[in-house]
Amino acid sequence: MIRFRACGNILKSKLHLGRHLENAAVSTDILEGQLTEPAPPLRILPGMLDRVTHGVAGHSTASQELAVATAAAFVHAPVVRYTLRDCLVHRGGVEYAGGFVAKSRKLLDRFPLEHIATEARKSYCMSLVSHVYFGHWLTDACATALLADEAGDIILDARPDWPDTAIYARAFGFPTTGLAPMRVSELTLYSDYSQGLLKRQRYRTLANRLRESVGTKGNSSPPMVYLRRGTSGVARLIAHEDALCERLAAEGFDIVDLKADFADRYARLAAASILVTVEGSHINHGFFAMSPGSSVITLIPADRFTMWGRGVANAFGLNYGCVVMQPSNDGYVVAPDEILRTVDLARAH
Repeated sequence: MIRFRACGNILKSKLHLGRHLENAAVSTDILEGQLTEPAPPLRILPGMLDRVTHGVAGHSTASQELAVATAAAFVHAPVVRYTLRDCLVHRGGVEYAGGFVAKSRKLLDRFPLEHIATEARKSYCMSLVSHVYFGHWLTDACATALLADEAGDIILDARPDWPDTAIYARAFGFPTTGLAPMRVSELTLYSDYSQGLLKRQRYRTLANRLRESVGTKGNSSPPMVYLRRGTSGVARLIAHEDALCERLAAEGFDIVDLKADFADRYARLAAASILVTVEGSHINHGFFAMSPGSSVITLIPADRFTMWGRGVANAFGLNYGCVVMQPSNDGYVVAPDEILRTVDLARAH
């Protein structure tokens, strides 16, 4: 019975008899092969990377992230489409014959109790990270949705505690699905996490749709923006941020709060040639709003250092730089002068 397919898949996994996606697919299509391209230099002050102590716990090490920060080339993995038969899609992910594609690691999510709808054909756009991080929902799931043959075929889950997902999905022209389980006769899934040429074409499509939907209302905001993240997501509070904002405002920065009205926030970001903000998924608001050739400078904790934004910024045609913040008892410490010198560095290229 399809409702309990997870039982067999869990048993096969424990016995090392599970089938990998590549072996289970009835067809595999390479939509874009592996690509290698030169990486634009990271805009960063000398000695700044010496502050890095740790990567992101559970995801990467400091040495791995530093390798990305100093890489002279980007290597983009292939984009692959897999077609499978007779799959169960539920809140935990996808159960296919002999294997599981996870969106959630909660065991109970794999055993749906609700009515299971029947669908002939669907394209599954979600992954574990696109349901955990808002930024990955935008850059992974929404970009993947453009690979579907028909918009009505996509399975794109919008978390209700991420209010902006509904605005983006509507602007992109995507229907969003709930968590109701379904049995799908023909399901397509994708390996689509790289930032190659095919991805950046889709980013342009999505950014253009967003601009047409929201518009900028003739905004004439200052060309430098500091996006204040606040307490959203994993805590990365900046010590004495009020004083930092006062200094940046005196230097001509527009101080934008992440909680601002979406259309107003978008217009002010779209007008920016320089965006400074603490590292986090909210940076993607800038990626999708700013014009190519603009610069994004992230304030990244030394004990939670990550370079995921470098490749994504490049795919949007944006320059990317960072300032490494050091921890203190009051939050992360960042010197305004280091931010301003990094801004000058970004402008010089």
